Amino acid sequence: MPAQNEGSDVLNRDPKHQRAHGSEYIWHFRAKESADISFVKDWADLNHPNAVTPPINGFYLGWTDNGEWTRYTVDVTEPGIYTITAMYSFQANAVSFDLDGSMASADCKVPVATESYHHWNLADIGVITFPTAGRHVLTFHYVKGNNWMSFEFRKVTPQG
Repeated sequence: MPAQNEGSDVLNRDPKHQRAHGSEYIWHFRAKESADISFVKDWADLNHPNAVTPPINGFYLGWTDNGEWTRYTVDVTEPGIYTITAMYSFQANAVSFDLDGSMASADCKVPVATESYHHWNLADIGVITFPTAGRHVLTFHYVKGNNWMSFEFRKVTPQG
């Protein structure tokens, strides 16, 4: 049995976390999967200034711990080097990405910490090379001390 989802299957079962701006779908998104997922709440994430305001009800990966990872399927339209921009919160940690099972990024790091797990920022954290177009498996390796909402990949150079 996979580890319990500390967000959707534990915290968000508490009625005070079932905000009117959400729904059963939002409150318990992927509740029985092992990735710890929650959502942006008015009283926790939006009741103070953020460097970047996250979307209300936006899902994020939380309760991170050393050695954990999350896998995504990505469709690359054009090979090349891409800047990785992340919406994150809290500590200035180093992270890495594997592409199709091989190390794909080096020296990815959150450049500046935020005040807490619920103070959000958007920043470039590193680069990654996608050597070919098409569908790939991207594995994000992280450590304890962050919430992760999203990644954007912006092409910086064509693959030569």
